[in-house]
Amino acid sequence: MQLNIVDDRTHKVSDNLHYEVTRLENHPIIVIDNVLENPHAFLESVVQKLPMQFNDINTGDPEEVFPGYQSKLHISLPELSYLTGHMIQKLTDFTDIEPNDVQVSYQVNAMHSDRDVHRISIQPHVDPAMFATVLYLNPEENIQGGTSFFRHNATGLTNMEKVYTPFKRTEEYWNFKEWIYDFSDKAEDLIDNDTMLIDDVWEEEHHIPMKFNRMIIYPSYMWHSAVVKKGWYKDVPRVSMSGFIFPDCLNVNINES
Repeated sequence: MQLNIVDDRTHKVSDNLHYEVTRLENHPIIVIDNVLENPHAFLESVVQKLPMQFNDINTGDPEEVFPGYQSKLHISLPELSYLTGHMIQKLTDFTDIEPNDVQVSYQVNAMHSDRDVHRISIQPHVDPAMFATVLYLNPEENIQGGTSFFRHNATGLTNMEKVYTPFKRTEEYWNFKEWIYDFSDKAEDLIDNDTMLIDDVWEEEHHIPMKFNRMIIYPSYMWHSAVVKKGWYKDVPRVSMSGFIFPDCLNVNINES
């Protein structure tokens, strides 16, 4: 038996990273380039050796509608988590947090965009956390699309901050979500995996292009989605690593929200 022993050098943070921040209605979207010092080593030694399982909307977690393969990462990435905490402390209202205390739950996602998916899978969504991160892992020759943030046309909303308690999906949240989608009876219809099919309901407010070894950080209550188009990822999947930062390490008491 040969074990896959992960060398810490595979996920060391680069000394030459660059970041910028954009604000959408005063909510920060942080973009960091050249994040990992050895991104190819991380991809080959960690990501490509993970067991991946297809997320079936009919049999899996009813709150998880990602249209592809996923695997949780069961190793710690202390430098990457510290960087995330540092950026949140520096560029958001959470100035009193300790970056060393910020814990990030990571998972790797892979999907092909040439397959039919359930309608709900390509809709903008929010995540049950305080902040989310995405690290893009496709090499430059296999990159298209990115991540976009949206405004709901009927309501004008770009986020769920006022009706969404992080990490607690309340009845108010579910009622609002059912109304905002306005297609509950069509949610599981099979359609093309193409974000452009949502144009009649949503308006794109901000787009971040994919770039190898780029990481983004944003409040998870903002309406967002991966941007894909049918045929883009036919032979090589779109690969990214998501991270989620929950209330406890940001000194947020969700019971008081």
